Amino acid sequence: MKPTRVLLTAASTLFVSQVMAGEAVFYITEDGTSMADVAVTVNGQKQLVGKSGFVTFDIDSGTHKVELSQYGEWVGDFEFATQTNAENAEVQVEVLGGEALEEVLVYTPGQEEAPALGQISGYLESDETGGAVTGARISIAGTEQAVMTDEEGFFAFELPRGEYDIAIAHPNYGKRDVSGVRVMSNVNTGVNLTLSMSGDGVIEEVVAIGSYIPNTVTAQQRDSSAVLDAIGSEQFSRFGDSNAASALKRVSGVKIADGKYAVVRGLNERYTTVSFNGANIPSPDPSRRVVPLDIFPSGIISSISVQKSASADRPASATGASIDIISKEAPEEFEGKLSASIEYADGTTGESARVQKTEGMEFLGFGSSDRDISGSAKGIASSRDTVSGNQAINAMDLGQFGTEEQTLLPNTSIEITLGDMLAETDYGIWTYQVTGKYSNKWNVEESDRAQVEPVGSNVIEADEYVQTRVVNDIDLNAGLSFTLRTDNHTITSNSLVLRQTQSDNTETLGVRGENRNATMTREYAWRERQFLMQQFVGDYYIDSEYETDIKWGVTYAEASQNSPDTQKYNFNNPDVITTDNAFNPEASVQGKVLTLDVETSPQRQFDELTDESLDLYVSGNTSIWSNDDYGVKAKYGISTFSRERDAESYILQYELTDAFDDNLPARYTGVTDISRVINAESISQGIFEVDGDATNNEASYTGTWDYTAFYIQPSFEWYDVLNVELGLRSESSDLSIETDADPDTGEIVRAKLDESEMYPSLNMTYFATEEAQLRFAFYQTVNRPDFREVAPAQFNDPVSGDLYEGNPNLISSDVTNIDLRGEYYFSEDESVTLAVFRKDFTDTIERTVGRIAGSANTPLFRYENAGDGNVQGVEVGFSKAYETDSLHYKVSGNFSFIDSEVDELNDSGIVTSSRQLQGQADILSNLQVAVDELDSGREYTLIVNYTGESLDSLSVNNQLDDQYRDARAVVDFNFKQPLLDDQMDLKAQISNLTDSEVVITQNGREVRSYKPGTKVKVGVSYLF
Repeated sequence: MKPTRVLLTAASTLFVSQVMAGEAVFYITEDGTSMADVAVTVNGQKQLVGKSGFVTFDIDSGTHKVELSQYGEWVGDFEFATQTNAENAEVQVEVLGGEALEEVLVYTPGQEEAPALGQISGYLESDETGGAVTGARISIAGTEQAVMTDEEGFFAFELPRGEYDIAIAHPNYGKRDVSGVRVMSNVNTGVNLTLSMSGDGVIEEVVAIGSYIPNTVTAQQRDSSAVLDAIGSEQFSRFGDSNAASALKRVSGVKIADGKYAVVRGLNERYTTVSFNGANIPSPDPSRRVVPLDIFPSGIISSISVQKSASADRPASATGASIDIISKEAPEEFEGKLSASIEYADGTTGESARVQKTEGMEFLGFGSSDRDISGSAKGIASSRDTVSGNQAINAMDLGQFGTEEQTLLPNTSIEITLGDMLAETDYGIWTYQVTGKYSNKWNVEESDRAQVEPVGSNVIEADEYVQTRVVNDIDLNAGLSFTLRTDNHTITSNSLVLRQTQSDNTETLGVRGENRNATMTREYAWRERQFLMQQFVGDYYIDSEYETDIKWGVTYAEASQNSPDTQKYNFNNPDVITTDNAFNPEASVQGKVLTLDVETSPQRQFDELTDESLDLYVSGNTSIWSNDDYGVKAKYGISTFSRERDAESYILQYELTDAFDDNLPARYTGVTDISRVINAESISQGIFEVDGDATNNEASYTGTWDYTAFYIQPSFEWYDVLNVELGLRSESSDLSIETDADPDTGEIVRAKLDESEMYPSLNMTYFATEEAQLRFAFYQTVNRPDFREVAPAQFNDPVSGDLYEGNPNLISSDVTNIDLRGEYYFSEDESVTLAVFRKDFTDTIERTVGRIAGSANTPLFRYENAGDGNVQGVEVGFSKAYETDSLHYKVSGNFSFIDSEVDELNDSGIVTSSRQLQGQADILSNLQVAVDELDSGREYTLIVNYTGESLDSLSVNNQLDDQYRDARAVVDFNFKQPLLDDQMDLKAQISNLTDSEVVITQNGREVRSYKPGTKVKVGVSYLF
């Protein structure tokens, strides 16, 4: 179509649609740039000009008085006149040297000889990362004008003046509409449209003249001075990520352990640090130092960066990686999103399981108050007393022994996010965002387990049993953020309440113990973990000869875990079962009459642990000197945090009284319902008494961790050729614990780790071409023990259910690191990378496994310092897109090949052999294939994650091999269908499509194996 015809068509469309006679449109500029925060008063009516630079008034015929002011100060005044109510006015005001110069054009719509023309130009960017959105179709509603965004996301139109609606279509971002874009004669209106792949709609920022700064996650990797991988929240929707953990499994060299923790380059989670907006926070899982990544819902996350090479501005404990989770900023226009999902889990949903009885508000995760230890029970445990009769009956709620058969419901989740601008004032723009999420998930894990022991030159199965673990995880999260934005300062308040409640119901059945008896063990635990955080963060830009960005943060956090009334008891049969060298535990115990085992004494344990922390940091980035070819900058900062821990543990046991001489009355033979054996009747009859002597004073302790760091990081850049960044970080770390006194001896166990060290770093980037660059990094890091690892107390890992014991003799491990990485970028979101790395350790900290001798032979894990070691590997990553007339394809993935070696020491500290590092997989890879239908907006995504063989745990028995975890591949599939003009998305996800099995072996025998099951989830999200 010819341009003149297009313009006439658009003009006639506007004539029909714009029955807005008597409209005055003002456009205010200063030095050629739109001028915001100007108050325009027309005939006594006042409006504030926003970022767009435009403001509109309804006017009648006559003379119109105009006054301009900014922040209460007069800018200018003038008058203009219209002859009829049908006349409109375009008023362009240029402020030069403090003087307002107006140009008024009065016209009657539809009666012009030729349409007055203006322009719309701008770019599309990602809501979360601000990067370019290329290949999008931009069309003007009511016309035939349409263009495609170029490789930098730009588009441009020439149109008659008026107000237009813009339609956007993109294979990944779907379809979006933006209404009310103003075009003025001889004015170039820059329109920056922000899209979200997660379906958050269009966030409009219409400005007079816009500039483009690429900032996609690929650009973050490209522009970083360190070796970095990044994930934007637009990818969360693409791959069905519900939290940070599920997103990170696609990063090169990263796997996610237990669905919660990042294992980077084969180094388990202890080598990784996690921060939230740059602040250190305590873990709501107090059994670990590192924060579990699944607590952060994807709805609050803007992006996640994984920096694999350390720099002076990151903690020295980030040997594997430093993961920083950046929260979303509150929007300046109303946004709302409601998401809900339901999930079927094979082997879980619809199955019947024996679980603890629940009532009241426990479906929301609030149930600890019904289970809390009483004052009398605490007194019995603290004084190690033994009580009987009514005192024993009333010490603990006997009704908590109750269990029930329950049909397990589908997994459900619902999440809502709302945000808007609160006010636009002289101080700046105030915005808010509120989020809430509730999820209720069940999981049944039926695992075959065995323990082996050496007999001569062979090994036999000492224990063989089936463990059925039924876990109900209830998450209840809420977040509230407020943001104040000014021209050079942003202040944000983030408030988070994250609750994770777990009902853990475990039953083991098989052959166990030194005498290979038929044994059934039941354990019921209720754990409430809570994370409270109040954070204030800000950044301030100083525009001077030495341009400086200042960032600061203050974060108070409290993490707690309350585990009231964990119950554990055994039923067994005294007959000895001979070894048959085959795994058949259920057949071995079939027909055996099981009776309550009074030798191990049924016990009830009450644990409560609280961490409080305060984190402060201030950092700066100053441009010291620059010209057309070179630049010198310096980063610097100081951070400090103080963390306090208070842990209490009480154990009470039910024991037979002396009158029964360890012989349970015959009427209880074959009774496997604990509430029918231990109850008010049997206690009042003098059969059972309550004993507090099992309480371990070392399990109750207090701990403090004080940490201070400062750094200086100067950099020199030869533009487009070389960037060199030197860094020196000083860290002072003081961790100490002190147990309660032994009531008999008064002995107190103390552990202390006090360190002050300097950690150097060097990061270099050589820009070979505009598309290719090469990075080199050298840095030193440290791996420190945590509270639980040095506290000499036993505890159950809430993730695996395994029993652990702390080691007060642990010391820190020092690490020297080297990285080399080459990168080639085809476009802003297409690239290929190749990296090699090496890490050398002293005194590596590793997990060992032994067992507690007795009727159950319970495995016991602890951490020990091993010898020196090293890890080295190669990483390859790629991303490439293809497109036809109707389909868009993207293939991306990464592969990591890792080798490690650790010296094994004998009791004299002499190196006797070597092996691979505990927890390190030899191969890590993932592949994503995405196909999008351009017309319908449907998305299809196939994801494959592969983890090679790894050393799971070290054996403390020199006659037994270590335990190894077999290689495993997991296949997921995602689908998304836009509905209701892209206001709604229907999503489907199949996880673990092949039901890949988890297998751990020792001496060629399986010691643990289970299938996690396939899960099918259907969800819907709605924008409003």
